[in-house]
Amino acid sequence: MITALNPLTDWLRAFLITWVLVPFRDTLLAVPFVAIVALATAAGWAVGGLRSALICLGFVGFLAVSGWWDRSMITVYMVSFAVGNALVFGLPLGIWAAANETRAYRVLLVCDTAQTFPSFIYLIPVVMLFGVNDVAAIGAGVVFATIPILRYTIEGLRGVPPALIEAAEMSGASRAQVLWNVRLPMAVPTLAIGLNQTIMFALFMVIIAAFIGTRDLGQEMQRALSTTDVGKGLVLGLCVAVMGLWADHLLRRWSAKRARVLGL
Repeated sequence: MITALNPLTDWLRAFLITWVLVPFRDTLLAVPFVAIVALATAAGWAVGGLRSALICLGFVGFLAVSGWWDRSMITVYMVSFAVGNALVFGLPLGIWAAANETRAYRVLLVCDTAQTFPSFIYLIPVVMLFGVNDVAAIGAGVVFATIPILRYTIEGLRGVPPALIEAAEMSGASRAQVLWNVRLPMAVPTLAIGLNQTIMFALFMVIIAAFIGTRDLGQEMQRALSTTDVGKGLVLGLCVAVMGLWADHLLRRWSAKRARVLGL
């Protein structure tokens, strides 16, 4: 199988590294840290006012003063790319599965099965196909992070009150109109939880992918562990934690705001 797929995987790896991943990473690294801190603070202000802005400033500001800004941005680039692709695959598949109870049951069964595997197992097929590089690490992150958004998309869409769907259909709405104007808006709080979990899964997998030689915070954490450098390991662990906490805070505040608007 490796021999048969080798021409395709070689081309895909070269294309992604040359034209997508490296330019994206270099662009992110070239952005001044002040701009990213300001953007994170503005995002906090938009979803939760002054308090959220100060919280986001504290989270991202810690990355700026930790001494590991570049490694943090490499981690952000890998996580954001993995999350973006997980959404591209997971959302349409979840919408498709949620339309039928049998399909939903089978897809959720696959999700349950996939979550029983140890996380590092996902590295084996991507390393086999793409070798040891960022494509393999991000590929494992995409597969691992697709599970929660797929699950929460199905549960969110199937959890919409039947009375709302029936009222829309009686008003003459088509199936597509019911989906876009009723089911998806009402499922937004659940989808936000799914996105939250997707980010956490991707962040976790990117750190685990340090086993195959990535250049993010995970690699430095492994080095700190191997040399029993407690101080370095603690700072790196806090860097990973504040990235997850920043995303969690933004999504929870935004989800709560949407839930209030929808009267949930």
